[in-house]
Amino acid sequence: MDSNKDEALRCVRIAEDAIASGNKDRALKFIKIAQRLNRDLSVDDLLSACERIGSCDSGSHVPSPTEEKCGSGDRSEPGPDKFGEGLNGERNYTEEHVRLIREIKRNTDYYEILGVEKTCSVEEIRKAYRKLSLRVHPDKNKAPGSEEAFKKVSKAFKCLSDDSSRRQYDHVGLVDEFEHNQQHNVRQRRRRAGNSFYEDDFDPDEIFRSFFGQTDMFRTTRVYRTRGTGTQQREEFRGGGLNFVTLLQMLPFLLIFACLSAFLRARLLFAKEFSLSDS
Repeated sequence: MDSNKDEALRCVRIAEDAIASGNKDRALKFIKIAQRLNRDLSVDDLLSACERIGSCDSGSHVPSPTEEKCGSGDRSEPGPDKFGEGLNGERNYTEEHVRLIREIKRNTDYYEILGVEKTCSVEEIRKAYRKLSLRVHPDKNKAPGSEEAFKKVSKAFKCLSDDSSRRQYDHVGLVDEFEHNQQHNVRQRRRRAGNSFYEDDFDPDEIFRSFFGQTDMFRTTRVYRTRGTGTQQREEFRGGGLNFVTLLQMLPFLLIFACLSAFLRARLLFAKEFSLSDS
């Protein structure tokens, strides 16, 4: 099937990105998925590239020739002695900010990300999201990786605050966005006419605004989508909803107008027939 071939090529691209970042386990995982989806796909080059990756832990970067072993932190983040140094050497984030971002990025369990128990209520999840989202919002937390962490927190809240998605997560887990896309591909195609949830097709700020209300707590606007189609479709849908409500409000007046028109027409016909009979 063409859909399987497309998903196989998608897996190949994910594997290539994983190889580039030195994540051998992730690369092998998606190579195997690509092989299952398309038996004719050649992945020998990818497997060879995986073999050349060093024995670093999953998720770490490939070390440079001058490094003796794999580092445990993110290369894009500064060391403890350089925390918070801006362009002018001014401190704009703290070591605590960096530690929080690293902890969220390392976590893969949605309950652990929000810091709640698996038996918690929806209200406890909402309280945890309210507290954590304010701490990691990119306009409040300037540490490197805050946008990714904020997006991860939003995904966790979006999943666990919905009863059906939470039950599914508790039952099978959410190993990767690819698996989530495979499980919900039919629903996503109906909603977005082909747009896949796998492509960052959701806006964490939209969840944030809907939770805290439409008031702008932070002035900066960030767009996380790679495509604008989803936004356009949602705006069109909202516009159509408003038109439908307006039509419902006008319906009684339209019915009254139709009844009056029919009544006046009947009187005119009766008067015409009466005048003809007199003549």
